[in-house]
Amino acid sequence: MNNEEKTVLQLRFTGSDEKVHTFSFPKAVSGLTSETIAEAMNTIATLDLFHRKGVTLYVTAVSGAYVKTTTQELYTV
Repeated sequence: MNNEEKTVLQLRFTGSDEKVHTFSFPKAVSGLTSETIAEAMNTIATLDLFHRKGVTLYVTAVSGAYVKTTTQELYTV
């Protein structure tokens, strides 16, 4: 059986609804600094570009992280 590993850059923001919303980048450059991530997140928040059903999704930066997942195939036909 095969194992598949993926790394995604996840940026978390609070929206105008005060809920947490995640912006994911599956092909992000690895090794970005905290300063670079913070600057990018603040830029995304100030652009006010993303809305869904009357909610501004990315208002305030909360956190940024590389999230690594491993999929272990157990059974296939």
